[in-house]
This record gives sequence, C-alpha cells and structure tokens, in this order.
Amino acid sequence: MPFVELEHREKQDFEVPGDRCYIEYRKIMTAWAASPRWTMVDAIAAQIWPDKWKRALILAFLVFFCLHVMPYEEKKRKENGDII
Repeated sequence: MPFVELEHREKQDFEVPGDRCYIEYRKIMTAWAASPRWTMVDAIAAQIWPDKWKRALILAFLVFFCLHVMPYEEKKRKENGDII
C-alpha cells in the first residue's frame, strides 16, 4: 500500500489510505536507514504499542510468524494448491 504512484508521492491526498501509508512508511524507512537496529524497530513499534512487554510479545510473534509460520504456509500451498 505505500508504493503509490509518483503523482501521489509528490502531492499526497490525506483522504487516500495509500497516501497516508506512504507518508508513514517513508518515516519508518528514514528512521531505519539512520539506525538499522532492533532498538529502532522497538522505537517505531512503541508508537503503536506503548506497553513494552506487549510490544515485545508482538514483535517476537512477528518474527516467529515470518520465520516459521510463513514457510509452513508456503509448503502447504505447494502441497495442497493455491486458493483462488
């Protein structure tokens, strides 16, 4: 959703969800480029989940999901076919 057309990158319409997402994504990428570390991920996520232990659980779950659940799902899609 953040990968909007050039026209929208140059002149955002805050009523368009993709344009709002683009703005926030750009902020995240700027922060990440300045400090590509786990502490930056935590700082970015703190804006969404202020409770540090809930944030830690969510971030741990996201890593687990990406590293373990998605490979399992890809395997099952190959075995059982895609959903159309």
